[in-house]
Amino acid sequence: MKTYKTKKGLYGIDYRDELGKRHRTIVGTTASAANAQLAKKKNAYYTAKANPQIAQENQLFGDLAPLFIKNHIALRPSKQTYSYMFNKILAHFATYRLKDVTSLEVQNYYHQVAANTSYANANRHLGIISKFFSCMYDWEKYMGANPCAKVTKHPDEPFLPNPLNEQEIQKLLVCLAEYIRPCIIFGFYTGLRRQELLGLRWENIDFAKRTIFIPKTKTEKERTLGLTPDLIRLLETLAPQNEGLVFEKITEDQLKYQLTHAARKAGLKHVRPHDMRHSFAVNFLNRGGKLEHLQRLMGHSSIKTTQRYMQFKKGEIASQMIVMDGLIPLNVL
Repeated sequence: MKTYKTKKGLYGIDYRDELGKRHRTIVGTTASAANAQLAKKKNAYYTAKANPQIAQENQLFGDLAPLFIKNHIALRPSKQTYSYMFNKILAHFATYRLKDVTSLEVQNYYHQVAANTSYANANRHLGIISKFFSCMYDWEKYMGANPCAKVTKHPDEPFLPNPLNEQEIQKLLVCLAEYIRPCIIFGFYTGLRRQELLGLRWENIDFAKRTIFIPKTKTEKERTLGLTPDLIRLLETLAPQNEGLVFEKITEDQLKYQLTHAARKAGLKHVRPHDMRHSFAVNFLNRGGKLEHLQRLMGHSSIKTTQRYMQFKKGEIASQMIVMDGLIPLNVL
């Protein structure tokens, strides 16, 4: 490690940081200023070298991310959504040293995510950050405290889907741009998740067997949907191919924008891509579909998840009262 002078008369230092990485940087216009800065860098370097924990704390969050991805995320049975969330976290904390990812910094990030989405989503992000630090500790890459331990969480909001009934769907469809209307109709008809819908491929549609094959997605479980006459007519308008994406020209941003714009134009409350899935579930039940069939069509791993839609089934509780008729002969009146 040393000082140096540039052709322009500026002084710089050539040094190694706490992690042993080499740097060259200009620090001033005098040799004394450069020597003072070099002395600080040398002290930090040798102190960290004598105490491995200091070196660990100065590692960048982003430098350890590949280790977490390879040895934790990649081994999870369901990793698509988890990876998406971790990439959001990484975009925020990548340049932070581990010691600078404090409880306050995580709390601020938590509130930021909650403000932009929901507390339920913020809680998932918090859980991933906590798991990151737990893994680093278990793998002896970081011996410090987990900053998530002191972060205040909020309970998840109640489940509040926004299903559209048949009349509302019709209002929405007439206000959509023509190019995206088949995609959104398909979403309302099938209840596919956004990534499943936009990732739908022609080779997974079997017109002969009248089936739609959905590969492993969020729950890592394959499933098969039926291809109804309405869906066949819809797909035929798109000129079926042997392979490739069915909705290849439609992006996530376009889907979000078109739904938001059409809902506003139709006088409906805000409609999100996932509301197509909610709408499919509620309309399936209201049109006579069975709960256990809906579970398989939606790809839910637990029936409890599917049961949340029962609150929207019209007259479900009242209609069941019919089983009580005849209990007491009314001729006693």
